[in-house]
Amino acid sequence: QNSMPADSLASVVGELQGVLSKDVSNAVAQERSLLSERRRVFHRLHRQRRRRRGAAHAAAQESPPTFLVLGFVTNPRTPKTREWIRQTVLVPAAEVGAPALIRFVVGKRGLSPRDVQQLDEERRRVGKDDFAVVDASDFNEAGGIYSCIDKLFAWFRHAPVAYPGASFYAKADDDSFVDVARLASFLRPAAGLPRVYGGYLQYDSFVTEEWRHCGWSAGPVGAAHARRHGCPKERRVYGPFPFVVGALTVMGGDLGGWFASSPHVAGLVEKGRATQGRPQHWDCGYSDVTLGYALGSANLSLSLLSVSDAMRDATYGAMDASRFVVSHHLRSQQMFEREAARAKAQPAWSPLLGECEAWPAVRAEAGGASAELQAAMRTFECCQQWKLCRLGPAAK
Repeated sequence: QNSMPADSLASVVGELQGVLSKDVSNAVAQERSLLSERRRVFHRLHRQRRRRRGAAHAAAQESPPTFLVLGFVTNPRTPKTREWIRQTVLVPAAEVGAPALIRFVVGKRGLSPRDVQQLDEERRRVGKDDFAVVDASDFNEAGGIYSCIDKLFAWFRHAPVAYPGASFYAKADDDSFVDVARLASFLRPAAGLPRVYGGYLQYDSFVTEEWRHCGWSAGPVGAAHARRHGCPKERRVYGPFPFVVGALTVMGGDLGGWFASSPHVAGLVEKGRATQGRPQHWDCGYSDVTLGYALGSANLSLSLLSVSDAMRDATYGAMDASRFVVSHHLRSQQMFEREAARAKAQPAWSPLLGECEAWPAVRAEAGGASAELQAAMRTFECCQQWKLCRLGPAAK
């Protein structure tokens, strides 16, 4: 058996070591090059993100605050309704440059995977994100029986934080047509009032342990009477107090800021959510009354703004203003389009803010003789430091 000479074997080993060393060196160099390129890409993307954030921050600092922030409370399963609102409300508002930010309010709790997918598809179809996803339950949780009250409170706690600096924060039901440009102009005279709470006024009392109302009335005289004779004597009842209906609820910027940070409101929300699943719970049917109760029981001085003469309703005959900013209870695309056309056809009119009256000295609101009215007003423990202001179209 022949064997390789030792010097030849050493030569072959040396060549193999050279080849392996070269291959390893090349591999190490390639890996270093890839790592270096990855670092360059990462740092470039990081710088781009920082520049975009800086530009967005600068733009936010340079832009004046939005006058009005309006949220339509909706749910993921009504995309057609949102499309009607986009076409009749959002598009016209953008065309005239209305000083308003408009969002569709949905809750993030209880969304099914299909709900999330549908919302994402809707964003892509519309080409923008006009949703505000708030910390509240939505339709998929218990069939939605808590969702509208949860979203109402969550919206007014969310909006002043997410969109700071507005003069007014407002909420509308998603069956409301809102003439946004006219609403912004309409609210201008009230911008100087402290802690505005406004809308179409009604009056009620509240059974606090059962999260339900008792003693509703269209006026304070009737509410005082209903509190005495229509509410259970054996239950803890708060009231009477004023509230505004769901067609449109408006808070001044200062009241919105208080609401967003108030321990009183946070505690009420916590208690309300704790009742979910019980026979007596906070409920969509009493959402607007519950908001009135929250404000009335807060020991806070407010400017209660009545805009009753500028609102319409398809089902409630008392709301029948011919010069209006909101029309409520619309059930179809045709109804939205009809109200949009009606709003556009309105002749120009100006808002008129009447003199604000101290609550105990209010002379007339929704009927009642003067002495009877003033006696009724004194039963509203909530409101003795409040002022009642009326905002409506100026006389023709």
